[in-house]
Amino acid sequence: MDTNKPVAVFDYSVDGQSGVLISSWLKVPSIIVKVVAGEPFPLVSPEDYSAVIHSGSSHSIVDDASFMEGAIAFVNKSIEHGVPQMGICYGHQLLARATGGLGAVARCASIEIGWREVNFLPTWPDDTLSGPKAVWQSHYDCVIKIPSGSVVTASSSHTEIQAFLNKDMKLFGTQFHPEFDQIRGNECFAEDVELFKKNNIDLEAVLASGPGFPTGEVIFEHFLKTFRQEK
Repeated sequence: MDTNKPVAVFDYSVDGQSGVLISSWLKVPSIIVKVVAGEPFPLVSPEDYSAVIHSGSSHSIVDDASFMEGAIAFVNKSIEHGVPQMGICYGHQLLARATGGLGAVARCASIEIGWREVNFLPTWPDDTLSGPKAVWQSHYDCVIKIPSGSVVTASSSHTEIQAFLNKDMKLFGTQFHPEFDQIRGNECFAEDVELFKKNNIDLEAVLASGPGFPTGEVIFEHFLKTFRQEK
């Protein structure tokens, strides 16, 4: 990992806010690259970055967005050049789809939303994080197959593959969103009252909860630390 280059945060969010939120947690130089629906994937080279983070999105991973072909090509080119990549929710699913095709992702039977408990397994790359912890969730799609040579590093009763790691491909995926702290996370939930009503989920109970640990500080550092010594 070349620390003289910036980390690229690819923002797939519809409101264009994910990149800023993710970058705010990084303790290294970073740049935001917007990925816009209706447009092709940006013409950028993974060799220009020390690492890449693919954000979440309200787009569905099972749909062929205008940028999908380019995004898949970029993920695989980054693997070829040994550039570490982290995927969050949609980005996590993108890593799986890029390496395993459409059969690696699927629609969930139900939505997973709220401060939901995830079990961090002994395979998690840093032993300072283990056991059940509440994290920010909001997704309809999930990963059902990880790339060959990967290990599942976190799981939940709703979604078996909550996180995975592939050291050979330098992939680090999380289904949950580490970029949300309690204030920003609850603000986001409070903006979507109808979604909670539609799915019979008690919004007030969700807003009374919060993360089980400082996810932004911990998860992004674990991603960068995992590959920091790699050349």
